Amino acid sequence: MVEEHTLLFLRYLQGMFASSIKEERLDLQEVNQVCAVDVAYEGKTGFAVASRGTLDEVMEHRVYSGEVDFPYISGYLFMREAPIMMRALEGMECDLLLVDGHGTAHPRRSGIAVVLGVLLDIPTIGIAKSRLTGEIVQDGDVNYVVVNGRREGVKVGRYFYSIGNKANLDNCVELSRKGYPQILRETDKLTKEHKKKEKEKGK
Repeated sequence: MVEEHTLLFLRYLQGMFASSIKEERLDLQEVNQVCAVDVAYEGKTGFAVASRGTLDEVMEHRVYSGEVDFPYISGYLFMREAPIMMRALEGMECDLLLVDGHGTAHPRRSGIAVVLGVLLDIPTIGIAKSRLTGEIVQDGDVNYVVVNGRREGVKVGRYFYSIGNKANLDNCVELSRKGYPQILRETDKLTKEHKKKEKEKGK
């Protein structure tokens, strides 16, 4: 159980992250190196995989595993996953980081893609598999995720794209039209493979 005073403190931190977002257009045509990061769990052990390559393939990846003590609490995923994600990302250089999780499509505009983007000072976009907050509003052929009256992301199929840092809503729309990034799909698969290997070692 996490005490309310701790959650209050974390909300203050999230406010700082949200106020530090640099919302600017990223030229996706100039993006050469793409990174992706995701986490899988076996009990209390988290397996974070950071991959580097292009939108369509993984060229290299690194894994970091460690005990994760903070429980899953909706809206506070960064406390659970950001520490091991950052360890897996150490030393990796990229023009764009794709994060399995939300960015500004978050009650406090401070999803894990925002936190990583601000801390690492790099362009990030969050791509999540479920909606955390807000409503879906269609405008033409785009389904926007609207939170507190503001367009924070887009929904395509089962996926939710939102701004992390050093990117903007147009980038989310453009990226979403390319289909779910293969590098993120492969990174998700790698987390499960490393989890399985570790589980088999313990038998």
